[in-house]
Amino acid sequence: MLQSHVFKAYDIRGVYGVEWDAAGAAQIARAFIQHFGIKKLVLGWDMRVSSPVIVAEIERAAVAAGAHVIKVGEVTTPVLYFATAGFEGNDGGIMVTASHNTGEWNGMKLLLGSGAPVGETSGLAEIKALAMGTMAVVAHDESDGADAAPTGSVEQRDVIEACYAKIFSLIPLNADKQISIVIDCGNGMAGATIHKLLARLPFVTAHIMFDNPDGAFPNHEANPLKEETLDDLKREVVARGAQLGIAFDGDGDRVGFVDEEGRMIGGDVMTGLIGVELLKTHPGATILYDLRSRHAVARAIEAAGGHPEMSRVGHAFIKKQMRELGGLFAGELSCHFYFQEYFGVECADLAVLYALKLLQESDMPFSQIAHSFLSDAHSGEINFEVADRAAALAKLESTYAGSALRVSKMDGLLIEMEDWWFNVRPSNTEPLLRLNAEAHDPFVLEQKLAEIKTLISE
Repeated sequence: MLQSHVFKAYDIRGVYGVEWDAAGAAQIARAFIQHFGIKKLVLGWDMRVSSPVIVAEIERAAVAAGAHVIKVGEVTTPVLYFATAGFEGNDGGIMVTASHNTGEWNGMKLLLGSGAPVGETSGLAEIKALAMGTMAVVAHDESDGADAAPTGSVEQRDVIEACYAKIFSLIPLNADKQISIVIDCGNGMAGATIHKLLARLPFVTAHIMFDNPDGAFPNHEANPLKEETLDDLKREVVARGAQLGIAFDGDGDRVGFVDEEGRMIGGDVMTGLIGVELLKTHPGATILYDLRSRHAVARAIEAAGGHPEMSRVGHAFIKKQMRELGGLFAGELSCHFYFQEYFGVECADLAVLYALKLLQESDMPFSQIAHSFLSDAHSGEINFEVADRAAALAKLESTYAGSALRVSKMDGLLIEMEDWWFNVRPSNTEPLLRLNAEAHDPFVLEQKLAEIKTLISE
């Protein structure tokens, strides 16, 4: 089973057993191997109930196609990235995960041996065509073709310690200054690695929540972009008098932060903070921020001597742009943080270390460290279910473009006015329109949000 709409802009994702299944995963794996000539394939997965059967079918199909499969076990997505790009000779990797989606979902993230992602503009469209084209044949003989005499092989490899050795080599930390934090693993894959991370941080006192990986996500959705998923973390940070709260998503490639007062720190704010910190040792570097970010991010990067570059939303797009521009670092409102020194891919653990470094090097609480980015009023991301997304975007363009200072269609519609701006973009993973807006004056923001919401809803 493999329905075409499970192929998203930068990954494969759908309800398991309804929209796709393990046989469909095998077809995708075979198409990936065929299209890119994969000989050595790294395979990792998350804790979802359906992951083991998907992994077994991918392994079987890959071996039958002649690939050598390196299984790294239940890991976070950044560990899978390291296992693929951090060793010579690997041609590609597959991470079986649906990230923050609820337990009935599962998916696949594909990457090449360099760490470059496979998205709709970098091979996923061709893989989709190959996989969907062979499904009809599979339906006739009720076989994925993997029962033929296998020509590949399989090995198991533990890479977590080597991964952390790499991460800690990238950032100096002061072991003398003690820090108190709370970490919410959200019952996701971060729970499988967080204790090994903390073992390297003796100056950190950490209270850990929900560190038992559980694909049912029994406590809350593991999505740090949604403020309501941070409620438990916020309460615990305030109750314990901690200096920082940290929340991982389901597959551990995104990380959100909460200050000592229990307030969410936006992913765009963290992009600015980490970007400015990196510029201290990499003067003049290019820092990318996604087009939903507060404009204070670009101003701060420029003031620190860097070159800010706006990017489209989505990990495959932003990684491609990073490589093309030689970007040092990139961040998204969704709490993805990308480091050139970490193969140009996400590393949530490295973002955590930079947050700890900021605390170590400042006498201020984190709320004050972040304060300079909060001068303007920002809406956060607001989602709309819209039957005709193209018509809604056209209506917004016709209403505002004539008086705009800037109009961009890099990703949906971006309208910049004198003292406010907004972006409305179709989700790459869900049937939604996503709105972000910012204004110098909170009253103006409230007024403009009401206008935009009315136009979208009409």
